[in-house]
Amino acid sequence: MKKGRLILIPSALADSNAAEHFPATSLRAIMPLRHFIAERARTARRFLRSIGFDADFDEVKIQELDKHEHDDVDRLLAACLQGHDVGLLSEAGVPGVADPGGIIVRAAHRKGVQVHPLIGASSLLLALMASGMNGQAFQFQGYLPREEHELTKSIKQLEATSRQQNTSIMFIETPYRNDKTFQALLKHLHPKTDLCLATQLTASDESVLTMPVEAWQKRKHVIGKKPTVFLLFSGILES
Repeated sequence: MKKGRLILIPSALADSNAAEHFPATSLRAIMPLRHFIAERARTARRFLRSIGFDADFDEVKIQELDKHEHDDVDRLLAACLQGHDVGLLSEAGVPGVADPGGIIVRAAHRKGVQVHPLIGASSLLLALMASGMNGQAFQFQGYLPREEHELTKSIKQLEATSRQQNTSIMFIETPYRNDKTFQALLKHLHPKTDLCLATQLTASDESVLTMPVEAWQKRKHVIGKKPTVFLLFSGILES
């Protein structure tokens, strides 16, 4: 029996304009699907409706991926092995990047299932594009440590890596910790290091600001609980 494909479906970064950020080719690939894997079925259904998916959900199967447990990947990929295309959805952004869906993608490769990524919004790439930092060498760190001593150590190590390797450093934070992390960056980074805050990407109140730490220190900037990508660069940007 021919195996189905695992279709990687980027989800919207902002709820209000989901369909605007999907090319027609991606939408055409999504509409025939009747099998999905997602972190939350409710969020997946809401997203699918927002892009014009009009199938009867009584005929659609959405399996939930529990990122805190070792899921049975055989169960999640069973439809693929039976010949059905299956859509893998992220909560926001692209599957497998800052997203637990990567374990499903890896399992699909091992089982000989074709993996097909669709075009859509990635907050990390959008932030890097708009930051003015080095797009030739960059790394994503995920979340920084929460404990103050470890956070301080991590910030200084990342700044040193950026300076020594001319590398842009990207990371994210749980929204309620945005401002605490922001203040730690202002306290421990060198005044000349560039810091970018890319907030609410693709939303109507999107904001991307890059400036040296010493300039940020003169502003009374509050991020709040808005989804934000942080970027820092302390190297030399060459043309």
